[in-house]
Amino acid sequence: MKFYTAFLCAAMLTLFYSCSTQKNPQGVVTQGIKGTITLSEGNMMPGPDKKESAKKGVQRTVYIYSVATGSQAVGEAPLFKSVKSKLVAKVESDSTGFYQCNLKPGRYSVLTLEKSGQFFSGLSNANTELSPVEVLENAVAVYDIMINYNAVY
Repeated sequence: MKFYTAFLCAAMLTLFYSCSTQKNPQGVVTQGIKGTITLSEGNMMPGPDKKESAKKGVQRTVYIYSVATGSQAVGEAPLFKSVKSKLVAKVESDSTGFYQCNLKPGRYSVLTLEKSGQFFSGLSNANTELSPVEVLENAVAVYDIMINYNAVY
């Protein structure tokens, strides 16, 4: 009987300590956008004795607009002073760079607010849409962002 009691206690403790809560005010996103924000800075050129720099996740405020084009942004790519499109949502990434947001189906532009107070958009498409992402019904679009305006390749 002692064996079964000890086994049951060990199993309960293992279960208790293996379950952890994730700090996530939105819960699990079932329709919207999620991704990771990483930062690349400095000399990224390969070399014979150079190890590849590790990309690190960073905390940023993510601004999600109705899809915006380059003509709706003030400034020069990849940094913009403002975006003249409807702001749909604003979320914070955590210390590892992870962010997520519940959104309705549609097309969005996803930009980060940098320490300089400017908005970063590292991508655009043939229609000059800034960092475009499409959210489909009952789906989560994965959109990872690499902030690399201070990197040299």
